[in-house]
Amino acid sequence: MTEIQPRCWSESERAAIREQLARIVTSQIFQQSRRRVRFLEYIVDETLAGRGDRIKGYTIAREVFDRGDGFDPNVDPVVRIEAGRVRDRLREYYETVAGGDPIRIELPKGTYTPTIEFRNAVAPRDTEAKVSDQSSLQSEKALERAFKGLLAPTMRPQLVLLAFAAAAALVIAGALVYRSLDVSAPRTTDAHVTADFESVPAIAVLPFTNLSGDPKEDYFSDGLTEDILTALARSRDLRVVARNTTFQYKGQPVDVQKLGRDLKVRYVLQGSARRVDNRVRITAQLLDAETSSHVWAEKYDREMADVLLVQDEVVNQIVGKVAGSYGAIESTETKSALRKSPEQVQSYDLVLRAREILQWNWTPEIFHAARDFLNKAVALDPSNSRARRELAWIAVMGWVFRLDEKPVPPAEIVELATNAVVLDPADARARMTAASAYFFTKQLDRFGHEADQALNLAPYDAEIMATLGCMISAAGDHQRGVALAKRGNAINSDAAIGWYHSTVYTALYLAGDYSQALEIAKQGIQEMFYVYLEIIPIYGQLGMKREAAEAWRSMQKLYPGATAQSFADWWRLWNIHEDEVGRLMDGVYKSGIFGPAAKAGQ
Repeated sequence: MTEIQPRCWSESERAAIREQLARIVTSQIFQQSRRRVRFLEYIVDETLAGRGDRIKGYTIAREVFDRGDGFDPNVDPVVRIEAGRVRDRLREYYETVAGGDPIRIELPKGTYTPTIEFRNAVAPRDTEAKVSDQSSLQSEKALERAFKGLLAPTMRPQLVLLAFAAAAALVIAGALVYRSLDVSAPRTTDAHVTADFESVPAIAVLPFTNLSGDPKEDYFSDGLTEDILTALARSRDLRVVARNTTFQYKGQPVDVQKLGRDLKVRYVLQGSARRVDNRVRITAQLLDAETSSHVWAEKYDREMADVLLVQDEVVNQIVGKVAGSYGAIESTETKSALRKSPEQVQSYDLVLRAREILQWNWTPEIFHAARDFLNKAVALDPSNSRARRELAWIAVMGWVFRLDEKPVPPAEIVELATNAVVLDPADARARMTAASAYFFTKQLDRFGHEADQALNLAPYDAEIMATLGCMISAAGDHQRGVALAKRGNAINSDAAIGWYHSTVYTALYLAGDYSQALEIAKQGIQEMFYVYLEIIPIYGQLGMKREAAEAWRSMQKLYPGATAQSFADWWRLWNIHEDEVGRLMDGVYKSGIFGPAAKAGQ
């Protein structure tokens, strides 16, 4: 890209930049906020006029947000917050809308002066044929890069041919817009274009009401709404109505049932924000549009020491409780699925049933029932990417947690998991599954990449945070792993159960805090062999031999034939460093469940 310096543009170049600005501000992403449009138009106009280096927060507040002479950015952070929104929306525009746009406009952090770059050195107002040729060339190169980035080295050659055949079909069909399959930057849209699109629940997020009594505070409630919309739109298990549609209802009384019929949605999320002095109260409620009944509601009282931090925290809490794994929507949909007769059950319902029974009790019987549900879901709808994703996930769990008497071989598990990513590269749970497969097959570099992709795609999903946090901590990065597990537990403890507890009590044990480790371990106790296995060394370090013996007897019922070596093998499966395995084994020996000869490998 060639950056054009201020005061150096020709008339044709200025015209091209203004055309690009018009494309941006008339896009769906900017349509709902006139103030955001004014902000972007103002800073671009000032830059084109050669005054970019003189753009200040004070002048933006006066010219764009109609603030008076006494504007104080320390008291009123509107410019800083809206600059962040404009920056995010520009990034979203170029990731989801822009195709062959010849000019890129960005707002770097730490400044209010935009950068304006041409994507190539060709004059911006060349003939239409040149622009068209360049756009086609860029699209072809982007497609090539996408498939090169997508296909992991472990995948079979047949999949490569299949992927390129699918791409060719799209081109022949004349598809001008496609979702990028580049694993580094999968695109998200306001409405997911997936094979089972119509089967997922739909939600409309209404603009949160500003109850502060000051219209100038709209920026906070509007920004909160938009952040929730953006976060919800990342979920592959939810269809979200576009922001330009829902913002038409701002300030209007709404009949929820009529809104549900008009927008064809099952759920409506609405709320309010009241800011008084340095405190804010945010309320949110999820309604069933078919009955107008409340599905979930919460209120958040916060100090406004840092507006952006408060907004980020509340958005994560709301989205995690509403749309994350085992959130309010999934719970409600599951209850609905359980009430259906066998003749009414669809592929999507079977996926929900499988996830529901696996949530609370992992036993071989439950595992087999869940797998049967998922196989039936695939039989009913072979294009159901969720069912295939969940089948890959239970293949991983069946192997690791000894739930499958004939576990899928590790190499096939990796193939199943990576195929789930091929089916939907922007599905965070598919990425989590692939990360897990790589983790347990000792491909830690690939694990790290897929884990980062999953966390970036679903930064609000408590299950993904806690699951991957557990693995990250086990592999040695205790600080990051524990932080992720704790955050997931804070957002939705039902989704984080087990993963959170194992992560935290193991890290506490390795830090030498055995009493606190025991307290956390007892909170997450379940009838699974690994829970007893992991609590025995804690008992050993605390001298609680009777409790250790009881745990050992319970473990033997679930893991017949276990020996001292079984403990070490378990922790090595989780990629725990050898020195830490030794410290864990020290607790096992001190527990008294084995004689002195146990150290020799009995």
